[in-house]
Amino acid sequence: MPPFRRIPRIFAKRWPQLPRRPRRRTLVRRLAWSAIAGLGALIGTVLFAFFAPLEPLEERAFAPGPVLLDANGVVIQRDLQDGLRIPVALDQIAPVMIEATIAAEDQRFWQHPGVDPLAMGRAVLSLPNSRSGASTITQQLARRLYLDGASLPLLLRKAREAAIAFQLEARYSKPDLLAAYLNAIYYGRGAYGIEAAARVYFGVSARNLDLAQASFLAGLPQLPSLYGDSENTSLALSRQHYVLDRLLATGRISLPQNEEATAIPLDFAPAEPDPFGQHFVQFVYQELADVRPDLLSAPGVIIETTLQAPLQREAERVTRLRLDEIKDKNAGNAAVVVLEPSSGRILTMVGSGDFFREPDGQINMALRPRQPGSALKPLLYVAAFERGYTAATPLLDIPTTFDTSTGPYAPSNYDRKFHGPVPLRTALASSLNVPAVRTLDDIGIDAFLNVAHRASLNTLRSTEAYGLALTLGVGEVRLLDLTAAYGAIGNGGRLVVPHAIERIRDRHGNVIYEVGPTSPTQVISPQHAFLITDILRDPDARVLGFGRQSPLETSVGAAVKTGTSDAARDNWTVGFTPDRVVGVWVGNADGAPTHGLSGSQGAAPLWRDVLSAAIADLPDRTFPPPQGVVQATVCAPTGLLPGPNCTSPVQEWFIAGTVPIDVESYYVGDPQRGVAINPPLEARAWSIEAGLAVAATDPTSAQPRVHIVHPASGSVLFLAPELAQQEALLRASVPAGTQTVEFRVDGALVGSAAGDDAASIWPLEVGTHTLEVTAVLADGTTAIGRSHYEVRE
Repeated sequence: MPPFRRIPRIFAKRWPQLPRRPRRRTLVRRLAWSAIAGLGALIGTVLFAFFAPLEPLEERAFAPGPVLLDANGVVIQRDLQDGLRIPVALDQIAPVMIEATIAAEDQRFWQHPGVDPLAMGRAVLSLPNSRSGASTITQQLARRLYLDGASLPLLLRKAREAAIAFQLEARYSKPDLLAAYLNAIYYGRGAYGIEAAARVYFGVSARNLDLAQASFLAGLPQLPSLYGDSENTSLALSRQHYVLDRLLATGRISLPQNEEATAIPLDFAPAEPDPFGQHFVQFVYQELADVRPDLLSAPGVIIETTLQAPLQREAERVTRLRLDEIKDKNAGNAAVVVLEPSSGRILTMVGSGDFFREPDGQINMALRPRQPGSALKPLLYVAAFERGYTAATPLLDIPTTFDTSTGPYAPSNYDRKFHGPVPLRTALASSLNVPAVRTLDDIGIDAFLNVAHRASLNTLRSTEAYGLALTLGVGEVRLLDLTAAYGAIGNGGRLVVPHAIERIRDRHGNVIYEVGPTSPTQVISPQHAFLITDILRDPDARVLGFGRQSPLETSVGAAVKTGTSDAARDNWTVGFTPDRVVGVWVGNADGAPTHGLSGSQGAAPLWRDVLSAAIADLPDRTFPPPQGVVQATVCAPTGLLPGPNCTSPVQEWFIAGTVPIDVESYYVGDPQRGVAINPPLEARAWSIEAGLAVAATDPTSAQPRVHIVHPASGSVLFLAPELAQQEALLRASVPAGTQTVEFRVDGALVGSAAGDDAASIWPLEVGTHTLEVTAVLADGTTAIGRSHYEVRE
């Protein structure tokens, strides 16, 4: 070695302290530079985390096609190709599910900045033997949303995960990241996100998961194709036990909770339930086009509907069973609607017996106008009540021929029999046709249509085409509309328009549409609605038409009415309780007649089955009488106070002010036969032919009376705004031998007529009026009748 190179060694031996100062300075410099470099790296990392480009988290979430849920969150329809995704907020997830996820996937989630150094160290040490296990929840979220499908070497992918995880942690809170993870992760069975997984695996919402269910689901994301999609659940259950043990080790649950959750057998939902409610689904999209057409093509929307899936499935099941029972009657199709009358929610809609049957299975008969038969009669009698009729008003069920524009019209009853004078209650409950047509002839078709249109039966438009047969259902209505009209009757006369969509959420779980508070329309007075309801639920009043043991009898005394159209093409039964209204149609989509099938035979059994299912979990409630109705004892069928010989006194409901004050003379004491009847002159011949004991003379002939037929006392007449001039027909029944009849309104003479034609015309005037009709008899004596009525705009 050259001498000059040995000099530093010599000095080092003689003066060993000389190099110490440079070494110390070098170390300090190195430490300073290291600190500067570390600080720079830290600043760079912070700047990168906060300011490097990164697409917002919410924009990276996948948006599938619309998902339809029933009222309890059961999936009705989804796009199978994109999987099921139902985003929810963190507070809509059971806390135990959050704890189980953290225990299974990232125990230090709340402490680390996106990357767990301890987990990464373990992963590096085990790299030759293992290629997973270091990713935090934030890294998994980064991989799922930002690196899905990216083909990168393992170390580079881990680096990208870590970088994106730092960015996410810098820009979002821990709860936001956890919510995004729980909404994005795949759980198997086509379910993305915890809400979808909870529904697919257990048929419940994520907010209702218990410990056993939550620990099972928390274990699936590690290997969802192995744990979730396999029919063998043993591996998934082993993973569940691991999650429970982690929860126990971290003190999140106790040992008894662990043992209980381990022992509970899990009740899994079917992997792929059969499709159901397809007509309802179509109706939902029709409604969506009306209320929010801008959402028809919106990605990722969650449509929460009013459907009750269990009731829908049961209605579809019993519809198929009942159709099988009557297939020999040539009835091949049916439709069912169940509504909640107070809210208008459509709880069930069955549009056909089999949606997948060609060619008519996909025709929604709940929306197809068909002839309702006698199912329209309750609305007819509402119109009659508004014009002075009462539930006790006597109606004549006798052979009657009407002169119409198309010729003579002679209606008959379904049983081809006549029953003489009957109370309105019996005429409606037993669905007698002749009294209904006579009532329509008296009040007028416009009066009937006015009530029908108020009840939203807007398919009834062609007044001229219907004629008097309108009350027997020759017009066409939709089952959905008719069911809603009956719901209005059961809801105290308040109509709520049916709807199927409750609310809509966007792909982030935000509510973007929601049905507001219901706004019922008072289309019938509460008093008239109660009277109709009480009649339709009266089993005694319907005996004449249906007997004692009919399918209309229910344990809760539901109000119900049937209908059968011409040639038995359409069978209807619609009825309600205070909480549910059920409408049923049975027939053929092509209008082919059935083989003599009536509403009580075809539609009624199915109606009773569906109603029983619809009210199974509801408390029993009745229809309380509203203010303004009172009960009184009258004599049937006269509707007057019982006379000394009355054989059939009954309790009847009346609107206050309409209780009769006259005493009946229908029942007459007869020395030979005990009691005979004195029917109206028009019904006298029928009564004799029917073999009834008819009084030989009219006991009231010594006291002649005038009976005002129209407008009856208590009537309300309405002005039609589209007509320039409107008139009312004043009509009276006068004693035999009357020479002339005078009509006075509010004391002013408005017309006169001969005794055999006691009618006159009076121009309508708004206000309350008194009609006085005076009959001048042949002997110069007079008989007077009065009626009080009102005219409204």
